[in-house]
Amino acid sequence: MKKIIVITFLFFSFSLFSQALGKTIERSLNSIQIGTVGGWFNNEVRFADQFTLRTEIGLYSEITAGVGFFLAPEVNLEPRWYYNFKKRAKKSLNVTNNSANFLTVKTSYRSSLFEISSFDDNLNRAEDSFSIIPKWGIRRSLSMKINYELGLGLGYLFYINQKYPSVSESDGLVVDLHIRIGYNF
Repeated sequence: MKKIIVITFLFFSFSLFSQALGKTIERSLNSIQIGTVGGWFNNEVRFADQFTLRTEIGLYSEITAGVGFFLAPEVNLEPRWYYNFKKRAKKSLNVTNNSANFLTVKTSYRSSLFEISSFDDNLNRAEDSFSIIPKWGIRRSLSMKINYELGLGLGYLFYINQKYPSVSESDGLVVDLHIRIGYNF
């Protein structure tokens, strides 16, 4: 009887362990996210065991107290390394829809092609810019369809043909903090 119990225990332990090892980053993941400074549609595609390439298009916003706000287009490209994905899977933690901590280098282009604004024509508006920002973040799934992300990074912002110098004196360091909630489809 003891042998049967031990063999059964070993069989189930091996089965659970192999299931945890079999979990991988999603092959392709689409979602819509809203955050404190805009809304985005994104796609993440796995290109290696713990690595994805995330492409994103959306509208970012800036709000100036007492003056107004604007929304303008933004395109982002970021390779992500989900460095603790396997560790979470081994511990049987939720890894659904790439739920793990990540490191990334976010490259972003913000355009003044169009904007939705409450500003007068003579006040600060969207500027064409390019940024490169190394970031650390976490992604967690609340369900199969709902996720949230938190991220923090420090990088460099370059203005392209800056029209309104009062927005910022020049190119320089920029802090990127994102807090987003999203829907996977």
